[in-house]
Amino acid sequence: MKLSLEHLSGARRGEVDALASLPATIGSAPGTQVLVPGVAPLHARILREGDRVVLRDAGSGQLTLLAGAAVHEVTLHDGDILELGSGGPRLRFHRVRRVQLLAHKDFRIVLALVLLAGAGLGAWTYRLNRQVAALEQQLRAAEAERRRLAARVEEERRKQRADHDSLQSRIDDSRQREEDLRQRLAEAAEGSEVRSLNGELRQVRTRLVTLEGERAAGERIIRGYGAGVCLLQGSYAFFDAKGRPLRYRLDSSGQKVREADGSVAVGVEGTGPVHAVDCVGTGFLMDRRGYVVTNRHLAEPWWKNETAEALARDGFKPRFLSLRAFFPKVGEALKAEPFRVSPTFDLAVLRVDVKGRQIPDLPLELGDHGAVPGQPVVVVGYPTGLEAILAKTDSSVVQEILSSQGTSNERITEALADRGLIRPSTTQGHIGDVTSTDVVFDAATTQGGSGGPVFNKSRRVIAVEYAMLPQFAGNSYGVPIRYALELIGGPKR
Repeated sequence: MKLSLEHLSGARRGEVDALASLPATIGSAPGTQVLVPGVAPLHARILREGDRVVLRDAGSGQLTLLAGAAVHEVTLHDGDILELGSGGPRLRFHRVRRVQLLAHKDFRIVLALVLLAGAGLGAWTYRLNRQVAALEQQLRAAEAERRRLAARVEEERRKQRADHDSLQSRIDDSRQREEDLRQRLAEAAEGSEVRSLNGELRQVRTRLVTLEGERAAGERIIRGYGAGVCLLQGSYAFFDAKGRPLRYRLDSSGQKVREADGSVAVGVEGTGPVHAVDCVGTGFLMDRRGYVVTNRHLAEPWWKNETAEALARDGFKPRFLSLRAFFPKVGEALKAEPFRVSPTFDLAVLRVDVKGRQIPDLPLELGDHGAVPGQPVVVVGYPTGLEAILAKTDSSVVQEILSSQGTSNERITEALADRGLIRPSTTQGHIGDVTSTDVVFDAATTQGGSGGPVFNKSRRVIAVEYAMLPQFAGNSYGVPIRYALELIGGPKR
């Protein structure tokens, strides 16, 4: 086996330590095999016990966590994520068969050498063939997923171009119509024709001002407040009463076992990676104390989820493995922690440490007359999540990120943050209705945009987007911002 630890965060993020021999020590003291600045001098040890690789806390008092749970001693599996201290540096454990690494470099050469070894190595050849076939299948599956993601990104890019071109076409048509009317007015005789042309010219001019104003409004809000709107990314898993996570079940060749219905088999006795569920959405800084407002279905992604409810009946409880906020102009992820959820609305507040960072808190509409039917709104967020961000990125950069990071949401987002490419989008529309519990508007949105701020014409946040009903003329819904203020105990500071 080839063992290694990949640094996911902290001062050595992106580096990999090979564990050439066991036992190995982890800590900040010089001479430790895995040097992690900022943790205890001797934080933990990795040992071999028979066929098992064991992580053991060294008793530093700073906690060693696996999958978000504090552990004293636990068996490590490929893909497990260690956290050294609550909120401390994270490392991913890798356990790879050496023969698979050789096959990855050139499995054809390996097969040829094995065949030349003769009939006496037949049994070994058979096992190796199975491993190579499994590796080929894994590589094909990974490449197919990369192509699917690239295709979705390209489709999103085409959609963004079409939306931009549509708005520009309407502006160009209005300008041309305005010019035609001015020409006709200059040539018209006195009387009713002049009055008719003047009336039509006023209407065209009003429409042109509205279209140009909509485009400018989104740009102004992004410049002023876009840096305060974050992409939220998390993953969670299910744990039994003993704190054991659901893991994928693997067959003898390392492939995921499937049930009769085609679903992937999981269980606490599984030997594969932890079965993690990804979630993505939008949030925004509403208060300099680090309060980030979003939806409850992002702060508790298992809320009203049928699968989660079924697992709860079997004794499994969900728990975050990670929940992170990526703000524009901040080159790293900030750990987010649920602070409070609304018992009534799809609304929640997270806590993020923003001290020393230039992240603007958004201006909120505190009055009762900030949302008026018929008035324009601008919605800011990350609709379609990573795909929309990648669609706004140069194609060569997208290819480089997908080639180096694969299709892992976690790694892609970190690569985008490193390059300063986390940027929200805007859509414009108008308020259709206002009730005590909802602001209804027609600005386009989709999955990933949930939790985004809804700005009024005064560039103040009036609502938090939470849902859309495309069957009802594309209406979207937002929770009035006053309910978010109630969750933090009153006006912001």
